Amino acid sequence: MKKKVLSKYYYSVVAVLAALLCLCLWSFPVRAAEGFRFYTDNPGIHVTAGDSLSFDLHLEGGNAAGTDVALSVVSMPDGFSGFFKSGSYEVSKVHASGDGADTIATFQATVPSEATDGVYEIVLHAASDTGYEENLTIELTVSGLEAGESNFYVEYPDQEGVSGTSFSYSTTIANNTLNTQNYNFSSNAPSGWTVAFSSGGTQVSSLEIESGSSASVTITVTPPEKVDAGDYQIECAASSAREQLSTALNVKILGTYEMELSTVDGKLSFDAYAEKESTVTLKLTNSGNIALENISLTSSAPSGWEVSFDTSVIDSLEAGASKEVIAHVTPGKEALTGDYVTIVSASGNSQSATAQFRVTVKTQTGWGIFAVIIIILVAGGLYAVMKKYGRR
Repeated sequence: MKKKVLSKYYYSVVAVLAALLCLCLWSFPVRAAEGFRFYTDNPGIHVTAGDSLSFDLHLEGGNAAGTDVALSVVSMPDGFSGFFKSGSYEVSKVHASGDGADTIATFQATVPSEATDGVYEIVLHAASDTGYEENLTIELTVSGLEAGESNFYVEYPDQEGVSGTSFSYSTTIANNTLNTQNYNFSSNAPSGWTVAFSSGGTQVSSLEIESGSSASVTITVTPPEKVDAGDYQIECAASSAREQLSTALNVKILGTYEMELSTVDGKLSFDAYAEKESTVTLKLTNSGNIALENISLTSSAPSGWEVSFDTSVIDSLEAGASKEVIAHVTPGKEALTGDYVTIVSASGNSQSATAQFRVTVKTQTGWGIFAVIIIILVAGGLYAVMKKYGRR
């Protein structure tokens, strides 16, 4: 009787232990995923519609060492897209080295531009060829709010000068968004104007700026040579996939500087004699639409020549006006008969004009007559000698 009771008790204990074991197995199932840890550094981030994201994927645990790991997407919200990438290739299986927290791949995800605000989950799966596996859930909170408003700032937006002058503007682009942005540059400059963008001394058409960073951009604006005087506004834009930044540059054209230098009769040649002064009347014309100031006259002549002006500096010459100036040219005593070049230049307000003269140096008439008389006397003497002694 006693043995029967003990047997009954024994089976009861076994039954209870078996029940407890089943309960433990049901509550804490043994999963193959315990062989390694599959994770990313930022499993929950805030994004905006249209963002493109990249997540580094890591495997940690010795059970994955030296094995091939298959990667797949378990679930993806409607409209979202993504793929696994290693180096420059899209992949579906990678090799795990097992060296610490091994970065096995990246997951490239794109949020649709029409995504509404809310929380979305992407579930990824990693399975080793030795039977271990693990899921990774990435949580994306889509919001239309940015971290901050980016800006396109110009330090001195108002500049003035004459046509043909290049205007340089120092600007700064600040990317206050949560993502790196690639900004493309453009402008609405009038026809004939040129607008160039440069950064770090190199001309650029676009610039990549990291989140929270800024970059200096120099904008050079050059109007046409003879643009009309007046005020001009040029809109410059820096556009990325998500932003449209703009800034206005103001240019005030004061007018066009231009001058012409010639003679009253238009002739650019004259005769001269060695060591004898000759004069030529110059005509300086302001052919621009703004007054010329402090015009200086200079010359370039053969060595030993002297050139002077009755007025070497003209204080002011109004637009459309002309002024006559007499130039005094004296060839040097060593000047031989022939043609020479003398250049006269006028400069003022960063403008210049030149006139190139051909100066023909001639022998003075008095010496010519004297030379003819000498020749006649010599010829006569020779004739007399030959007549006297020729008959002998």
